[in-house]
Amino acid sequence: MGKRMVIIGGGIAGLSTGIYALMNGYKPVIYEMHDIPGGLCTAWKRRGYTFDISMHMLVGSSSGPFNQMWQELGVLKDRKFFYHDVAARIEGIGKSLDICADSQRMEEQMLSLSPVDAGLIKEFIRLLFGRSMMGFAPLKPAELFGLMDNIRMFFSFLPLIGVYRKYGHSTMQDFAQRFKDPFLRNAVRFFIDTPGWPMPRFPMFAMTGMMSSSDNAGVPLGGSQDVIFTMAERYKQLGGEIQYKSRATDIITLKDRAIGVRFEDGREILADDIIWAADGHKLIFDILGGRYLSDEIRNMYNDWMPVRPMVHVAIGVGVDLSREPHTIIFELDRPIAIANEEHRWMHFLHHCFDPGMAPKGKSAVEIWYATRYDYWERLAEDRKAYEAEKKRIADFSIAELDRRWPGFASAVEVTDVPTP
Repeated sequence: MGKRMVIIGGGIAGLSTGIYALMNGYKPVIYEMHDIPGGLCTAWKRRGYTFDISMHMLVGSSSGPFNQMWQELGVLKDRKFFYHDVAARIEGIGKSLDICADSQRMEEQMLSLSPVDAGLIKEFIRLLFGRSMMGFAPLKPAELFGLMDNIRMFFSFLPLIGVYRKYGHSTMQDFAQRFKDPFLRNAVRFFIDTPGWPMPRFPMFAMTGMMSSSDNAGVPLGGSQDVIFTMAERYKQLGGEIQYKSRATDIITLKDRAIGVRFEDGREILADDIIWAADGHKLIFDILGGRYLSDEIRNMYNDWMPVRPMVHVAIGVGVDLSREPHTIIFELDRPIAIANEEHRWMHFLHHCFDPGMAPKGKSAVEIWYATRYDYWERLAEDRKAYEAEKKRIADFSIAELDRRWPGFASAVEVTDVPTP
């Protein structure tokens, strides 16, 4: 009999852990506080529309080491993907830029927008597509994980040393500010629109193949929830067990070693290995009370994880937007303030490429605004104010989309505003 393993959290991390544990002789049980798997990798339905704000691409959908991983996890079985030629379109007042996997096209677009920034544009393209400043070719995806020659691996990563030396502690936003053209200043930061994103990590786009190949980062048709349900089925077919509506409240320790989990209903489950695949902050700071904090872990939460929470506006609209780029980031004529932060650009997505997301001839739409968790946490204590603020953001977003596509507002059939 294999070693007993308890996995807390039935999202994509917990299910992946469970599947690989079973493949390696363990006896895992996943405990999930919800009544379905998925965690943050999920979707929901409203009046015939599916709102999916999670998995917008799957790197390795056609080849490479990630492809092998997805095969092992059962994700690719009978799975169809959609491949976008244009990852996103950025539109300013009178200017636009298509983000795509064609380095020459990208460079030509940017040079036509701002010839004066030619040197910086060429530097950016080299970083974006993995052609290093030192002249080394980047690792291909298949080599990144499958290469056994450690010497070749070492030399393949040498170019990144130069990137780290040159950019040090600067951020993506610092780099963007170097452009003389105001539109490019904004456009470049939208490649990773996360304040504080370290510039030295930007070339990892090329290392994973995300920008070097538009045919290896497909969108799984059926959406996030379909992917998760496929993984859950794979896990159960291998002999795994999932217990739902099981909220973990404490970790049982013995001599600073985790030996079990205590649940909200009073159960105590002991195991040889305890894997926490749920919210890390909850575990480290609340359940464990910070007792096992190190400077490294503290810095990870304070500085290393720059991804911001989002407030979304999900809209089901009786308008066919299939001829529009699936992602458009466009400059607003008037800004909106959310959580005391001004937003001058709107991040718009539609899912018309996936026929299962909306009734025929209609569109499931998302709007994203970066925000602060603490603002929404406090606001939610006053339910009336919380709902009013969500409605204000939705009304503003719909009005702006109506300015762009006249008649949009009158065709809206359903709205939903999930907050952090």
